[in-house]
Amino acid sequence: MKNFIALMLVLGFGLSAQAAKFTLSKGVGYIVEPLYGYETVYRTSPSPHTATRAMYGVRVTVGVDLLSGEAEYTKASDTKNFLTAPETVKYDDTKYKLGLRSTYRFNDYIFSSFRAGGQATETQEERTVAGVITTEKTPIKYHPYAGASIGVRVAGVLSLNLGSTVVFRDNRDLSKNDFQHTASISFGY
Repeated sequence: MKNFIALMLVLGFGLSAQAAKFTLSKGVGYIVEPLYGYETVYRTSPSPHTATRAMYGVRVTVGVDLLSGEAEYTKASDTKNFLTAPETVKYDDTKYKLGLRSTYRFNDYIFSSFRAGGQATETQEERTVAGVITTEKTPIKYHPYAGASIGVRVAGVLSLNLGSTVVFRDNRDLSKNDFQHTASISFGY
């Protein structure tokens, strides 16, 4: 019985030490991340295809490491030229993400985060046919997302991060999902 109690105490202290890596030493904190990266998105018009393009934006995270809320705003544009009508199609996307994040700190410098939530996408499509430009705004579309990142704290409140996120557009055909890869410098307490 004494061995069992000793084992439980050792495990309890070990687990509480690991749980401490999930919390901020100052309690609730915030992080602001200017984002830059690239994404691969699925397009259905004028024919099904994917487009890879640069994207930029900002993410704000508030909470403790174990569970934080996050909000993200990104913009991206791409243009496709075709030999037949429409000759040019330009897409401008504005994306809003709202979700939850959990961060695990391996030590004082290296950490990893996992995130999930929902994304709203607003798309403006500009088509050029025989020199005539038409603009159409598509209805806002909502999709779930999940992702992971790894980061290194380089000085006080400054961190360098690399992340990857999947936006699930079609569960039956994974080739229609969007993939976002970002590099960011985060500032926060």
